[in-house]
Amino acid sequence: MTRPGSHRSRGRVGVARLLFLLGGLAGCASSIPEASEPTPAELTLAIYTEEQATRGQRIFTTVCAVCHGRNEFVGPIFTLTWQAEPVGSLFEHISTTMPQDRPGSLSAAEYASVVAYLLQLNGRTSGEEELPADAELLSRMRW
Repeated sequence: MTRPGSHRSRGRVGVARLLFLLGGLAGCASSIPEASEPTPAELTLAIYTEEQATRGQRIFTTVCAVCHGRNEFVGPIFTLTWQAEPVGSLFEHISTTMPQDRPGSLSAAEYASVVAYLLQLNGRTSGEEELPADAELLSRMRW
């Protein structure tokens, strides 16, 4: 003989088990990356021209140096903070947050020129092509 309501409690346990199983599957599915970030080996070397770095130095001197010194962009702290990331991370940061009183007020080309200047400050060799003013392309470039 079954107790009254026992079918209901078995049904609740079954539903709870099903939800637990589905939750576990959803957890597994969410751990699969949708699109992976490029590995350091997949990143290309960032190239800039001397002219672009010169333009970047002028912009840095007139816009950035109001708040920042050159020494903030070289040395071990800068290296640990930014050079482990793709060049696009710094470009994205400065183009959306700087200058502090007018974030995003420079053109993408001007921000790219400033990044070219920072590459030059950090001893990176110039080349024949300008550093692109495109966050997506820069996200695939390394220091």
